[in-house]
Amino acid sequence: MTKEEMEKGNQQKQERKYYTAGEGKPPIFIQSIIAEKRMTDIDFFYFTDMLDWSKQGDDMAVLEPLIACLAQWGDELIFAFDDKMAELLYSIDSRVIANSIYKDMEHFSGDEFLYIRCTALVNGKPYYNAILKGRRKLKANMEFEAILYVPMLAWARRHGKDTEYPHTTKLSYET
Repeated sequence: MTKEEMEKGNQQKQERKYYTAGEGKPPIFIQSIIAEKRMTDIDFFYFTDMLDWSKQGDDMAVLEPLIACLAQWGDELIFAFDDKMAELLYSIDSRVIANSIYKDMEHFSGDEFLYIRCTALVNGKPYYNAILKGRRKLKANMEFEAILYVPMLAWARRHGKDTEYPHTTKLSYET
C-alpha cells in the first residue's frame, strides 16, 4: 500500500460518522440528518407518512404527529425538513405542471398553485415522483397549504416562543 493510499484510508476513517441507539437519543437516521444538516427525499417522505389522516378535516390535527416529532429533536431536524420541503416544491414548480392544472393561464394563481403542489408532498414519494415525471397530474380541486407551516410550528413548540421563525431556505417554493 502506498503512502497516498494509506493517507486516503485514514482520511476516510476520520470522515466516517458513527451513530448509536440509546435511551433519550433520536433514532439513528435522525441522528444522521442532524449531523449532516440535510435530509434525503426518502427521509422527508418518511416524516410525511406520520400525518394522521384519520383526523382529515382538521389540518392541525393531521399535522400534529409530524410537528411533535420535529420539535422533539431540534432545530437541525426542523431546518433540514424545511429545506427539503422547499427543494421538493421547487422541483415541481414548472410551466408544464401549471398548464396541466390551468387550461387558461389568465386565471393562474401563484398561491393556489403552491397549495396544490403541496398535495404532491403529503401523498407520498411514488405520487410525488409520478407528478415530477409527468405520469400523473395534480388536481386543481386538491390543496394542502398547512404543510407549509410545519417547520415554523415545530420550531415555536421547541422553543416555547411565538416569535419570528429564524430559518430561510436556499430555494424558494413560491412560483
